[in-house]
Amino acid sequence: MPRQQSANTRVTAILSACLLSWAATVGCAQTAPSGPNGAPAAEAASTFGESAPLISATDLLERQHDSQRPTVVLDVRTPEEFAAGHVPGAINIPHDQLATRVAELADARDKEIVAYCRSGRRAALALTTLHEAGFAQLSHLDGDFLAWQAANRPIEVPPASRPAEPAGQH
Repeated sequence: MPRQQSANTRVTAILSACLLSWAATVGCAQTAPSGPNGAPAAEAASTFGESAPLISATDLLERQHDSQRPTVVLDVRTPEEFAAGHVPGAINIPHDQLATRVAELADARDKEIVAYCRSGRRAALALTTLHEAGFAQLSHLDGDFLAWQAANRPIEVPPASRPAEPAGQH
């Protein structure tokens, strides 16, 4: 039996060495940086955002008109996407700038913040950033902007982005 264990140990060592050699060849032998819970950093970075509470478009529209429940709508798409049309009353801070611009939301710490992007990925990242910055009342717009548009919900376009109106006949 000891001879069998020794052979198994050698085979395991050889297979491990081969696997490590292969992994180094294809560029995946590096250990990924880990997040606070030991998960890979990329996984840890999106944990909260992927499980954030969802809010429907109908509920969001109701909350925007409820003075007892102040809600901040945060569009985390690019300025160009925002200028092409957004949820009425939304403010725009692109997800990749949020960590450095979080101070702009200081007055919203005691309000619910509803984040959205085009389809969900960037909003999840933004919600994680806000959660890590200490914001507690966070929600994700269910279906994001694609669903908002598909349901023919109101869309706001900044005046500078609107096409020029044809001159009237005098």
